[in-house]
Amino acid sequence: MKTKQLIINAIIGALYTGITILIAPFAFGAIQLRLSEILNHLVVFDKKYAYGVTAGVFLTNLILSPFGVYDWTLGVGHTVISFAVYFVLSKKVQSPVKKMIINTAVFSVFSFMIAIMLLLIGAEEIFWFTYLTVFLGQLVTMGLGIPIMLTLDKKINFNKKMQS
Repeated sequence: MKTKQLIINAIIGALYTGITILIAPFAFGAIQLRLSEILNHLVVFDKKYAYGVTAGVFLTNLILSPFGVYDWTLGVGHTVISFAVYFVLSKKVQSPVKKMIINTAVFSVFSFMIAIMLLLIGAEEIFWFTYLTVFLGQLVTMGLGIPIMLTLDKKINFNKKMQS
């Protein structure tokens, strides 16, 4: 990875953590709207952004999560697995909007990992209800993120930023 790409990913990781700090009371638990999850859409423009987002999830869960090692593994695992599945499913898709829809669906479906974590630590008791609330939070956050990221891309050109 080039120095510029490393620096951009460090900024993305810090941005993810900073956004989560601002909304920390709503970023953990069964009912969550972790606005920083909008940054998951950066991989639509260049898959190298996955490093920064994943680092941001790890750093955020390391310093903020009340769930400790469970969130460090299952929370980060959710991100890594979701990105891997997204990359496979979107390989032949050209449209950024369709890619973001796929990305939103994958992250939302795989939020069962967060529901399992919440059950393991005893924060919640009913899997399907917990999965539903985490799923909906992820779906709403990333769904709202689609027009935001498309608008930002017109101004910033995320793909170009990661190149050269």
